[in-house]
Parts: sequence; structure tokens; C-alpha cells
Amino acid sequence: MQRPDNIHDALRHIHNLTMCIAQDVTTYLDNPGDYSPEFFESIKDAALDAHTLVTWIKDNFKDLHK
Repeated sequence: MQRPDNIHDALRHIHNLTMCIAQDVTTYLDNPGDYSPEFFESIKDAALDAHTLVTWIKDNFKDLHK
């Protein structure tokens, strides 16, 4: 994951990541027998990237309002 240019860029990335997570989970729930545990590695990675971006926003938003 590359560092966002600004808060709006970070929010856009979070939106994309969470939409991908939701789509992957829905796909799994529709056909759980078709997926191995490795399928969830990409979901885990997306969730961790989203968490990192939220932390980046929190830290940078705080700095903007000093």
C-alpha cells in the first residue's frame, strides 16, 4: 500500500478496500465450499490496509487542527 496524498485519497482507498471486502465475503457466503482458507488472506490484507489508512487519517487530521 502506498502512502495517500491527502485525507480524501485515503478515504477513497478505504472505500475501495471495504467494498472489496464486502464483495469477497458475499461471494464466499454464496458458495462456501468453493474457497480454501487462502482465499481469506486477501480479505485480511485489505482489512489491515484499511486499518492503516484510518490510523493515517486520524494522525493527519489531528495535525491539521493544531
